Amino acid sequence: MRINKDQFSFSKRKNLIFSYKRGYGAIPAYIVNRFQWYFYPKLHYVSKFPIHLDVEISNECNMQCPMCFRTTEFFKKNIEKGFMEFSLFKKVVNEARRYGIYSIRISHRGEAFIHPNVIEFIRYAKRSGIKEVAALSNILALPPLLFEEAMKAGLDWLTISFDGLGPTYEKIRRPAKFKDSYEKVKAYKRIKEKAHSHKPVIKIQSVWPAVRTCAEEFIESFEPYVDGIASNPLIDYLHKDHPQDIEYWENFDCPTPYQRLTILFNGLVPYCHNDEFCTYIIGDIKKDTIRNVWHGPDMTKVRKAHRACQGRTVLSACKHCFLPRKAEPVIEHIGDRKLVVEKYTKRTQKIGA
Repeated sequence: MRINKDQFSFSKRKNLIFSYKRGYGAIPAYIVNRFQWYFYPKLHYVSKFPIHLDVEISNECNMQCPMCFRTTEFFKKNIEKGFMEFSLFKKVVNEARRYGIYSIRISHRGEAFIHPNVIEFIRYAKRSGIKEVAALSNILALPPLLFEEAMKAGLDWLTISFDGLGPTYEKIRRPAKFKDSYEKVKAYKRIKEKAHSHKPVIKIQSVWPAVRTCAEEFIESFEPYVDGIASNPLIDYLHKDHPQDIEYWENFDCPTPYQRLTILFNGLVPYCHNDEFCTYIIGDIKKDTIRNVWHGPDMTKVRKAHRACQGRTVLSACKHCFLPRKAEPVIEHIGDRKLVVEKYTKRTQKIGA
């Protein structure tokens, strides 16, 4: 089994420090969670309840990034958009609380911070006992004042998609302006320091083509203000790669069916968080429980397929997924350092291609 998301760390700081800050306030539970996350897939152990939930509180976005699946005609015409109702979120959190789930991420295919009740969502999850509430954001709709509210509500981890510097960033992350976004990141640091808070830990992530020629400057720009910096190869979210050109790892046995479940804003449950186009819906939380879906016949079918290393042959979203896709290590020089970067074989690294 290969458990690797092909994301690599830029940060000069040790990952142990990031992990300590991430788990701060719940270290014993965090250690148990990391054990479960790594070993349950290896043992093919199906827990009573998912280890983690991705809860899509928003399937609306305020950006149009050229490499995003949201720009495809299929997504525009066929995928429902909207915001999650608070009553549904409460139903999800209440069940998760009963089973002692460790973490929930309030992001999936949209921008969480354009939801008008995002702070209420974070606060409810934390008051319910969820130990890690995380969010992924492009921060266009996250001014410092809203960040401070999220911090006070209990947000534990914020991952910021920040592709490149200057004009490169503005070309990819339109309509955001580099200077405005960069100043926000610095302001977040000041807010945390004033509150003497480790949380939310902040990780900056970028697609590799956006920073390949300015990696050293990118690191130096963000290192003083965030807890981690990472990058990843350009994923084929647009599904433009020809099937004959895609190479896969042999005997790939996916860890995801033993780790997490995704709940869309309308209550539907895709079989995987990487099934952005909803090719296989396995449940509806408005009509059923999370546990029933987790142990239901459709999810059992998914696990059986992956255990036989046949996921990409019988599940359509797996054919386009980046997890089973073969990558090769490439040495890149960043200043006086060498960085091992994994790049997908036969995969263009031109944004939007």
